[in-house]
Amino acid sequence: MKNKYEIEVINYGSDFHHHSVISTLTGLSFEEADKVVKDVRRKGWSGQTYIKVFQNLGFNTNPRFIKFDPATPYPCILRCRNQVKGYWYLFYYNDGIVYDGYGKSFALDDNIQISKRGGAYFLKRYRMKVTSMLQVWI
Repeated sequence: MKNKYEIEVINYGSDFHHHSVISTLTGLSFEEADKVVKDVRRKGWSGQTYIKVFQNLGFNTNPRFIKFDPATPYPCILRCRNQVKGYWYLFYYNDGIVYDGYGKSFALDDNIQISKRGGAYFLKRYRMKVTSMLQVWI
């Protein structure tokens, strides 16, 4: 039997963004996530930082962000961008549903929220293009 993954979007507030991401994708408590964040000792986190954190916690990930595959069986971070160069924005994806950091969600096949052009996905409300994903699983 194949594992079925579920996520619950956790938002501890803007000062605890990394804690929220860790708790959402792993189910760890705030205290456990806080220990991990303090161990990293970085203000700015890159995609590779998240990969190392999840792997150090015993979770599997891709070795890098990969092209978004909506058929992924695993919860993942969606890396998205808008017109601002050098920044990316994090959304979650699991089982056909896209979640923002506040827990608002919509189905990937919702034509009001999502536009698909040339194999690329766009989050209309946020004016973001999905560029890649990082799968996280046990």
